[in-house]
Amino acid sequence: MRTLTGTGAVFAAGLLLFAGDVGSAGRDAGAAPTAPSASAPAAYPRNLIPDGYTGRFRIGAMVLQDEHHGPQLCVAAFTSNPPQCGGLDIPNWSWDGLPSETAAATKWGSYVLIGTVDGTTFRLTEPARAATDDDRGLFRQRLWPGSSIPCPTPAGGWRPVDPARTTHEAFAAAYGMVNAQPDYAGSWLGRLTPPDGTNDPDKVVLVVRFTGDLARHEVEIRAAYGGAICVTAAERSMAELTRIQVDEASEPGTTSSVDPVTGILGIEVFVGTQARQRELDARYGPGVIVLTGLLIPID
Repeated sequence: MRTLTGTGAVFAAGLLLFAGDVGSAGRDAGAAPTAPSASAPAAYPRNLIPDGYTGRFRIGAMVLQDEHHGPQLCVAAFTSNPPQCGGLDIPNWSWDGLPSETAAATKWGSYVLIGTVDGTTFRLTEPARAATDDDRGLFRQRLWPGSSIPCPTPAGGWRPVDPARTTHEAFAAAYGMVNAQPDYAGSWLGRLTPPDGTNDPDKVVLVVRFTGDLARHEVEIRAAYGGAICVTAAERSMAELTRIQVDEASEPGTTSSVDPVTGILGIEVFVGTQARQRELDARYGPGVIVLTGLLIPID
């Protein structure tokens, strides 16, 4: 689950788009294809700037203007038509000569921007241009949980131990049970075959992390579900990480997510600083929170 903070709402997967992935309703003639999302290399690790940085930034992102606000730089949007999003104001933006899409008094498009930041304002230092497929490295990356299986392969390989209880209904019951445990720390599906759009219980391993008694949890899960399971240890519970997420990722324009595989809380902000990462490390310990700047410093 990914949280778009500053709005007081939590959105399940499928309700948010990453800017640059919107559809084609109302596309102007000659509009450039949407640029896919991907991580971007940078001279600064995770785009974290040092104290005193006054240089420019580059980003690939959606720019959207509607009846409520002027042009704003966005990195996530509701999947409505037209999309809805908010971000940094761009006071010297011009739509002239740029491909765009329009619907219901809203105008938007995917662009590459270079400029400087002052608080909640992004000021262009050169004209924006339409994004192309070659710009994919400038767009924010979708983060999906991995499909690794951190337990040793049992004798005979991964397979259901009780086919009669290896059903979608039994899986749902087990999944609901583990999520209700106070020391639950995350879960995901380890896939035994390439993804085919389904979650066939015969082809996946239910991986669950807890901070407490692993043997007890395995017995309880096995009583409800006959498919392959892997129960493994974690340092922090999901409840603890969620509390940290609420405390540290509540600023407008901040996005955050807990990776169930690593137990790391990732926080993304428009401008990330090395000083803030040091503060988070001192407060929670190194590696608990990984801060990333969405704007890429280029000077």
